[in-house]
Amino acid sequence: MAENNMTELNENVSSVDTADSSVSENITESVNSTDPMVLDDPGSPKKKRWPIILGVIVIALLAVYGIGAYYYQTHFPHNLTVNGYKLGESTVEEAEKMFTEDYDAHSITLVEKERKEIINASEIGTVIDVGNQVKDLFATMNPWLWFTNVFGKDDRTLTLDVTFDEKALKEKVKALECFKKENIVAPVSASIQAGESQFEIIPEELGNTVLKKPLLAKIEECLSTCQTEINLEESDLYLLPQYFAKDQVVIDALEKANTYSKGTIVHDFTYQTETIDYKTSNKWVKISKDFDVKLDSSAVGDYVESLGKKYNTMGSSRPFTTANGNKIRVYDGDYGWRIDFQKEKAKLCKELKSGEDVNRKPIYSYTAAVQSKESDLGDSYVEVSIDAQEVWLFVDGECIMNSSVVTGRPGFDTEKGVYGITYKKRHTTLNGYNADGTPYASPVEYWMPFNGNQGLHDASWRDDFGGSIWKSNGSHGCVNCPTWAAATLYEHVKENFPVIIY
Repeated sequence: MAENNMTELNENVSSVDTADSSVSENITESVNSTDPMVLDDPGSPKKKRWPIILGVIVIALLAVYGIGAYYYQTHFPHNLTVNGYKLGESTVEEAEKMFTEDYDAHSITLVEKERKEIINASEIGTVIDVGNQVKDLFATMNPWLWFTNVFGKDDRTLTLDVTFDEKALKEKVKALECFKKENIVAPVSASIQAGESQFEIIPEELGNTVLKKPLLAKIEECLSTCQTEINLEESDLYLLPQYFAKDQVVIDALEKANTYSKGTIVHDFTYQTETIDYKTSNKWVKISKDFDVKLDSSAVGDYVESLGKKYNTMGSSRPFTTANGNKIRVYDGDYGWRIDFQKEKAKLCKELKSGEDVNRKPIYSYTAAVQSKESDLGDSYVEVSIDAQEVWLFVDGECIMNSSVVTGRPGFDTEKGVYGITYKKRHTTLNGYNADGTPYASPVEYWMPFNGNQGLHDASWRDDFGGSIWKSNGSHGCVNCPTWAAATLYEHVKENFPVIIY
């Protein structure tokens, strides 16, 4: 019926076109005529034909419009497509059959990365009920504007009422190749790893893990809108990595990690240097899964501690040649080099974070006279022998003073070891307690402490020094010297001047 009506409509339009062509030929013939009487005569028979021709054209157009309006009162507009079905020129009944009769047309092809799989609508008990939806859609069409729908394309989506066996669909989806364990590749987020000369971004891996629940929802949507294909990648149905190489948080983390590890820091130990560069510092840069970049202060502390074990000399055993030429080893005491662990660690962390190159000496809590691989005592020091009850003063390798002394008696022993002069002071009084608990106060001219309350000083109250006096009438731990010897010591020693007691 639709085809017969359209044929009749086309024949009417063709008839009008033929009449119009005849009129055009007559007009052309009149214009080309050389007879002036014809051109100038307003009463010419040819001139009187124009109103008739125009009237015929108008009647023809009205006839065509009327036929079209009548036809599209029962048919969808020519250019209408719904859910991929060409409904133009079809009646409501014909349109409803398109949606409900051909269930094979409702099968859905899943376009995966590696393969294509099909969900057959008939296998999951699909029933499509158009209800009044097609009729309601037709009611919105205006047949009087049919001519506006002759050209172009009008694509629409209509959501139909669809029922299906949900259990059957889930089983069908579960059995898909893309959900088999051996076919699943999990996504991997972008990461940052240490390269040969700097940190580098390792790109993400997309994998092929399909999101099952969203896929089921998409299939239901496609059944109700008659879509026949789902491209899983375009529909965002794959589980994606949490982080991508292009993400700003990844780029920022890379920049920060490379800043923390790009500086070269050189510690100068006078006779040797220790260098921190990328090969060392990249191990101290820690990057969390969410790209929080931190400097491992514990690892930095371990490095500072290793420097201390290698270069600290305080309390260590040292080779020493006595004034009498004997080769011994001296140890204990608080003299020597010692890196300030906390301050050095804090400074080193700050320098690493800045990314700048640095060349400096370590931060020390204690220092010695010299820094060399062999010894830190140098050629200027005070030497005290408890067995010999003697003191020597060496300056630049030359012994400039030697004297007998009295050291601490048993119970108030002068501590063996290597110490540094704490400070020196003239005219002071030394206070303390005797063995019986009674206090004492001893005024001295020259006071040079080196180990707490133990120090070198004059003892003007003594007439004799040396020998075995110390065993019965020794000091409270200090090294008692004749006044002249104390004066010589005071003149040459200074803060941290080595004092070697053995």
